[in-house]
Amino acid sequence: TYPTMRNKIFLACAIVLVVCVSWAVCCDEGVCVSIVSKCLLIKSCDCDMTSLKNCTCCKDCQLCLSKLYTECCSCVGLCPKPDPDDDLQDGSTIEDLHDPIPELFNVLTEQEDIEKRWTTFILPVHFDVLAHKSNHGILDLSKDKRQEVTKDTYGADLNCTVAFMSQCYSLRKCKESCKSMGAARYRWFHEQGCCQCIGDTCISYGLNSPKCLQCPPQEDEAENQLEEVNKLIENTVDEEEDLDEEFDEDEDELDEEEEEEEEDRGINELKSVG
Repeated sequence: TYPTMRNKIFLACAIVLVVCVSWAVCCDEGVCVSIVSKCLLIKSCDCDMTSLKNCTCCKDCQLCLSKLYTECCSCVGLCPKPDPDDDLQDGSTIEDLHDPIPELFNVLTEQEDIEKRWTTFILPVHFDVLAHKSNHGILDLSKDKRQEVTKDTYGADLNCTVAFMSQCYSLRKCKESCKSMGAARYRWFHEQGCCQCIGDTCISYGLNSPKCLQCPPQEDEAENQLEEVNKLIENTVDEEEDLDEEFDEDEDELDEEEEEEEEDRGINELKSVG
């Protein structure tokens, strides 16, 4: 017997359900399940996508996914699956600064900062390591490409000086702070907000990991800040209550004075009548 229309719909829904469950590990199910189900039911994405050069439904599929193409294209195999390790929060932003002042940077970093505004690190330059260094997670804001640096340019025994600001900074403040120190470039870590100012003798962008002293803030420091805020709120509330009480007392005194004045006027009127 030929399958009825109801059986066909049931079979299609079952296939869609199985496919969606199998794709849940690589797709945003809450966002994509509806549009992916639709595109599979109308067969817009129903073809072999292993070879995109010979893909017969790719155009129809991307049109069907519409505005959710970026979020859902991996659900149907049209684009690579998202890399769970490729997180912008784990990356950093780098940029070369115009008109660095090496002399100023050296003066500020040659000794430990007694106010702990920044911490200085001096490290040797390893050319072989840097030559194969990965740029994973790095957003380069530099407009001009820097010239390639080799041993002949700087010498084999070159040291690199970097300064990590102690507090968490915004990207703009990091750039301004490093520029005010005379640094040649900076590196700002996305997740922590840690700011690294880099000297002109460094051929790379400093250290790959954040080393800011108080960024992110320690739990004890955060708790202390929260306690200070709570105390400030309590003090403000107490002051408002005191002011309210004083205001109420002043009103009571005014009412008593007005009552006494009215009594005096009444007595005087009685005396004048008598």
